[in-house]
Amino acid sequence: MKQAVILVGGKGTRIKKISNGLPKPMMLILGKPLLQHIIEMCYKYGFLDILLLASYRQKKIEDFFKDGSGFGVTINYCIDKNPRGTAGALLDSISMLDKKFLVIYGDTFFNVDLNLFWDFHNKKLGDASIFLHPNDHPQDSDLIDINSNNMVTNIYPYPHDGKWRRNLVNAALYVLNKSAFSDFIFKNNKPDIAKDLFPSMLKSGKKLYGYLSTEYIKDIGTLERITKVENDISSGRVEMLKIKTKKIAIFLDRDGVINKEVNHLSSIDDFELIAGVEEAISRVNMAGFLAVIITNQPVIARGDLKEEDLRLIHDKMDTLLGLKGAYIDRLYYCPHHPDKGFIGEVSKLKFECDCRKPNIGLFTQAKRELNILIEKSWMIGDSSRDILSANRIGLKSILINNGQNNLDYRYDSTPTNIAKNLSEAVSLILENSKNDC
Repeated sequence: MKQAVILVGGKGTRIKKISNGLPKPMMLILGKPLLQHIIEMCYKYGFLDILLLASYRQKKIEDFFKDGSGFGVTINYCIDKNPRGTAGALLDSISMLDKKFLVIYGDTFFNVDLNLFWDFHNKKLGDASIFLHPNDHPQDSDLIDINSNNMVTNIYPYPHDGKWRRNLVNAALYVLNKSAFSDFIFKNNKPDIAKDLFPSMLKSGKKLYGYLSTEYIKDIGTLERITKVENDISSGRVEMLKIKTKKIAIFLDRDGVINKEVNHLSSIDDFELIAGVEEAISRVNMAGFLAVIITNQPVIARGDLKEEDLRLIHDKMDTLLGLKGAYIDRLYYCPHHPDKGFIGEVSKLKFECDCRKPNIGLFTQAKRELNILIEKSWMIGDSSRDILSANRIGLKSILINNGQNNLDYRYDSTPTNIAKNLSEAVSLILENSKNDC
């Protein structure tokens, strides 16, 4: 049997006004204890061997779940009478851990295909896998950097240093190999998995990988978040974001739609969000649609900008959006350019590709990776290239008519609608979606 280790020792200090002294995992979500939701998710995906690492008022948990037989699982308990932090709790239970196991925080509600996450870990052959996603509060979350192979390169625990960071949040769901950390010794008596264990593993040369997903996972650390989770369940948003559910996406061009148009933008100092885009993208997020950027960035092929500097520009975008509760689910860019003859150009990127709009290579990649329902999805752009790419793949489209459009009448591109800015375009889409229902 696959083992799931669930950390259920939290007191719920931030929600004590409504918890009536209950352990945080016993807080009700639509009339059912959060921990019951978690255990039922484990059962669904075959994680039938469950170890609960408990501390605060653990008797409440034991009396309710007993040995787990009433829920189709086997539950064992490891009681930490002197709380030692999340990593400390794992180390204290080392003799009860399988060689490989799933780690779940007992204060998170999620609807995640746990088997796909487990399979990802097995395929990568790493020491730990971390579930990653963008969220609407990255400024108070632990952030992770990964490379193109999904290997973790940097960890930025909260609080942050004020630098631009990618909105890639540690969602507190892991797969761990016991052999990777069983001999770690921490100076801190209450070591934390995110703040102490993972940085130590990375420093010692262990291989950590990040698993990117748009599936629903959210902690219930505050009353506001509990309410949001319940609303998301009731509205269907949780189901909409399941891996196997066909999703509606709002594809977005970048320059002229999200940030102010700068000809061949190549400096992070020149990147500036257009007024109102944070609120517009937040509305896309709240509707349960995916916000996906697809952008041509020929500045890379021209030699005007290196890819690591482009990443910094996108980190700035993520940070600015996150400060206003908005996020991009996925970003794809084409670094190629077909024309040669630029001083300093990167010759290997100078060719006709299938990913440069109006070609649809990046759209088909997004469709495959994110399980997107193209016929109900939209493209919002400010150029003929954007609209033609939408027409070619079968997306509905909105042309941002801001007076600075890159309209090229060589392209036969008629949009579904026209709007003056992103906010108006999103309003049109959401209204259209209501009518479809």
